[in-house]
Amino acid sequence: MIDQQDYQLLKTIGEQGSVQRAASALGVSWPSISKRLAKIESKLNVTLFERRRGRSGIAPLPVVDRVLAEYESFSKTLSQAIEDNSSANGHKQQANIRVGVGSTIGTGDIDRAMEIAGRLGDLAITDLRTNTALKALEDGHVDLALLAEPSYPDHFKSYLVSIDPFQVAFPTGHRFENQSSIQLSDLDQEYYINRSLCEFPRYFAEQTGGEVIKPEGVRDGPHRITNEVVAQIMIRRGHGVAVIPESLVVLQGLKTRALVRPSINRRIALVALADSPLNQRLQSNDIPAVSRGKD
Repeated sequence: MIDQQDYQLLKTIGEQGSVQRAASALGVSWPSISKRLAKIESKLNVTLFERRRGRSGIAPLPVVDRVLAEYESFSKTLSQAIEDNSSANGHKQQANIRVGVGSTIGTGDIDRAMEIAGRLGDLAITDLRTNTALKALEDGHVDLALLAEPSYPDHFKSYLVSIDPFQVAFPTGHRFENQSSIQLSDLDQEYYINRSLCEFPRYFAEQTGGEVIKPEGVRDGPHRITNEVVAQIMIRRGHGVAVIPESLVVLQGLKTRALVRPSINRRIALVALADSPLNQRLQSNDIPAVSRGKD
């Protein structure tokens, strides 16, 4: 089989009718054209052109048309295969499962959720604000969301990934460091770093039947933070304490103790629209949850 350069050379010689004119058209010397032609004929083990004396040059034999046609057919088939493969890869890329990760989810749960969702296909990961995550699912911006809400509307279906206890985070040297656990009432006289996307108040209401009521003297301060790293830096620098999930990676310089009386857990789950094809596929997969504390 000839290659693209061979094809172009043979076609040009046939069109020009002489090696000299073909060399001029291709911008190379005619001796090099003659050598390349001889190599092609040797490779194919066939004579392609009838040599003529003088300036009448050479004339293509019938076999040349067959050789050129075979290459053109091969080239067309190859181009179509490349186009089909590119199209298939494009469809595959479009079919990636788009997973939105809530901003309060810890690294271990993200890793586990990616392993679960990865059983269903290739993933495309994006981060989500927890307060807009369900809207992103409804609007079709993501196919799955990794969230930690106490409950979801009926048109959503959730799949439990883990149980995650809440704990109290405070700076090194704080009075809480001498305690083995911390009651919610112990926070009454502390500055509290308001992690504004935290699910704790909603879980407190669900698991105790009440609301988190700010006792007299509790001071939230001016901070309202959605970024977990920023919240932890504020705590580490002594601006206050906060209730955080156990699954979050804690910065160096922070200490934590279990929250008791009440002990509150949150549920990490993959959430999909109930009527989505992806939900049907999730239903057929066994997803045993990981528990870090009592459910």
